[in-house]
Amino acid sequence: MFKNNLAYEASAGSGKTFMLVVRYLSLLFKGATPNKILALTFTNKAAFEMQERIVLTLEELEHRGELDEIVKVTGFSREFLLHERKRILDEFLNSNSKIMTIDKFFAQILRKFSLYASLMPDFTTMSSQHELKLLSRFLKEVSVAGKKNTLITLSLQSKKRLGDIFTLLDEFYIKHQELSHLKFEKQEFLHFEQEAMENLGYLRDIINRCEGASATVKKAVEADDFEELALKSWIGRESLDYRTFSKCFTPDMNSLLTRIQDAVKNQNRAKEQNFFYALSELTGIYQKAKKALYTEDSELSFNDVTVLVYHILKERIDSEFLYFRLDSAIEHILLDEFQDTSILQYEILKPLIDEILSGSGVSEDGSFFFVGDVKQSIYRFRGGVSALFGAVKEECNTEVEALLTNYRSQREVIEFVNRTFIDKINNYAPQHVREEADAGYVEVISSEEILEESISQVKRLLQLGADINEVAILCATNGDGEVIKQMLQEENIEVVTETTTKLINQKSVKAVLEYLKYLYFGQEIYKHNFFALINQEVRDISRVNLTKTKLLRVIKNSIAEYRLFSDDFHLIRFLDVVGKYEDIEALLFEYERLDASGAASDLNGVRVLTIHKSKGLEYEHVIVMDRLKKAPPARDAIIYEYDGIKLEDVYLRIKGRDAIDAEYEEALAKEKYLAKEDSLNALYVAFTRARENLFVILKPKDSTFDMLNLEPKSSGELICKNTNAQIKAVAPSKELNYKDLYYGTQSDILKLEDSSDEDLKAINFGLALHYMLEMLGDFSIKSVQNAKYMMINKYGYSLQNSEIEDIERRVVRVLENTEFISLASGERYKEKALRYKDNLRYIDLLVKQDDGSWVVIDYKSSMSYSDKHVQQVNYYVKAIKEITGAEVKGYIAYMLEDSVKITKV
Repeated sequence: MFKNNLAYEASAGSGKTFMLVVRYLSLLFKGATPNKILALTFTNKAAFEMQERIVLTLEELEHRGELDEIVKVTGFSREFLLHERKRILDEFLNSNSKIMTIDKFFAQILRKFSLYASLMPDFTTMSSQHELKLLSRFLKEVSVAGKKNTLITLSLQSKKRLGDIFTLLDEFYIKHQELSHLKFEKQEFLHFEQEAMENLGYLRDIINRCEGASATVKKAVEADDFEELALKSWIGRESLDYRTFSKCFTPDMNSLLTRIQDAVKNQNRAKEQNFFYALSELTGIYQKAKKALYTEDSELSFNDVTVLVYHILKERIDSEFLYFRLDSAIEHILLDEFQDTSILQYEILKPLIDEILSGSGVSEDGSFFFVGDVKQSIYRFRGGVSALFGAVKEECNTEVEALLTNYRSQREVIEFVNRTFIDKINNYAPQHVREEADAGYVEVISSEEILEESISQVKRLLQLGADINEVAILCATNGDGEVIKQMLQEENIEVVTETTTKLINQKSVKAVLEYLKYLYFGQEIYKHNFFALINQEVRDISRVNLTKTKLLRVIKNSIAEYRLFSDDFHLIRFLDVVGKYEDIEALLFEYERLDASGAASDLNGVRVLTIHKSKGLEYEHVIVMDRLKKAPPARDAIIYEYDGIKLEDVYLRIKGRDAIDAEYEEALAKEKYLAKEDSLNALYVAFTRARENLFVILKPKDSTFDMLNLEPKSSGELICKNTNAQIKAVAPSKELNYKDLYYGTQSDILKLEDSSDEDLKAINFGLALHYMLEMLGDFSIKSVQNAKYMMINKYGYSLQNSEIEDIERRVVRVLENTEFISLASGERYKEKALRYKDNLRYIDLLVKQDDGSWVVIDYKSSMSYSDKHVQQVNYYVKAIKEITGAEVKGYIAYMLEDSVKITKV
């Protein structure tokens, strides 16, 4: 039975993606259209996986486990679902589905309403120098506002460097709305210090008059200043009637103790108020610097997008207007990994959720669905609040069902996880073992040499035939990961880390970068580096006029001339990335900040990653390693005290304050509890990454795992099903016959056309032109006006009137072109979805002509990257020919500013 308001609490490996896909497909079978379903994830990988699973499930529905579950959810028969699935698949492939990351959704909202935030819709969030420019702008604004001393004083009082202060400013900036009920006032505090020192003097007089006073008690009441006094251990006592003071104790001493405690507490609170007052003042300047940056340079951080969307929704427009401007097209919401959602993100989504759950207006048949696992809530440091799952359940009256069967791991792993966390994590529900999961191996190892032990277990697994790419070492910090990487490399074991996966760290890309450095700087070292990386004799490199030759062409020429790296997908990906750089300087001075990853198919080795980075991943064999160094004490300057999901108060962390301030003590206790919960959740995430075999390597003392009370032992039988060699053999190198193999989607190609640094204006122009052609009722002039109005409705907010007129002229011109009309005569399919060799593409116009042959027509608004256009259409032609077996011809219709050019490929 379908439930309109439902959530799943999905334990690790319990089929969360499976249930998301079932929910999505159930909505489609019940009549919802894809453009009315908003499905939000936290990563692009998760969004892509969901789209692929939807298509694959529909294609193979009769053989998929999802079928029986959809029958249960919808009440429809298997026969009905199988009969309808082709129609549903076609509808999905031809729709503008809304499966995306939450950040992308917020960015889309902001582009629609950007003018309400004094921002142009062509903003970017990808500038590599954003933080440095923001810091520079902020310091200028501080100087103009005359607040240099405020910044310096704040830094001195908190003993924080400028970078740390900047982090605190960003926290207050993001939490601005949550903090809005708190008021901070500047206060004097020196008189509290004087009061404390004065009462210490009285206490010292009593001790000095005491004949039995020991050297210890005399030293206990000596303090040169207030800071030294505040750190005295006896300040936190209820009475001074204990061993140190016992020989000299009088009731007056307790009265003095109380006065000193009150003075210290009041001084702490006054300094705290001053700290937050100054921080709030500087946050206003920080926000002003951000606004200047995004209004002048159209440059935002990802946090800016979220904050501005919230500002627009709460202060500039109401939710009804938002809903209208979103084309009233969201009737169903699906949220993934809900335990990682921040309060601010939820507040933005809440108007849409409320609209859907109200059961009135455009969403009478709407539904709300979310999945998550509180046990996997490990992102509190970036705003996630685990209590949100339960709070939203209560607030929205959502029915919650538990998914407890583990479909990922073997029995031994599941039972070990259950035993370990059953009495450690609140309300822990043991996972069920599926019937066929009757194997697995778990070993807890105690060792003083945890690094050596970890490497030893890797070797053990590889010797047993484990696939090197299915062995993962999970560690606490990036620093630990670097040490492990070095040790593995010393043992000649290939390794993949976050650093090694970066595109700029791949050998082929490094070589190209060294080549470019030589062309630009002219220093011999770069030439020698280049030839060393490509394993060729050093020789002269021809100079290139970098002012006249496009960067992309320079790189392509170098690949061809030096016959670089056969079958190297890293270089293909690098060419795609380089398209956004205007010139060689922009690339050479910014490439180190490039976060693009290398091609996964070309990465080989043991995976080494932090526990936080492992979330959402799984491996056959997992080694969870203890910290190399003892975890440092909490250093966060600010303690945020929450009551559920409501921020109650904030406190400045001060050593020893909990001994004399009950409110602070309670807030600190909550913070310590949450920190322990974070640690437990992180270990739960780590242990549940393993499918077959799990190794836990811990130190005998000061172990991260102490809270779990683990004992060294093993259970199960260690088996490695894969029979691969220890390290995969490297294929013999062969000469590169370079071919430009990029077959992008329409939007990918449009992004390349005449665009640098994500030129949104050019992208929107191309998309609007395509959309207007798609909306033509037939290929006649009389259809132009209606198509134009539909185009304006969808893209008008981002186009100038002159651009709209230009698009109309181009469409009219192509409809008046006799060659185009002749080619388009027949049974037409506009924006036809094409699934070929596991790739999903869209053909602008596919025409079946009377003689049974096919014509592929691709629209372009510019002849830039024409070689890529030809390859793209050739790909379409090959696919259609293979699918239909008929004759296929391909054409590109270039709709230029002053002419139409039809090119046969």
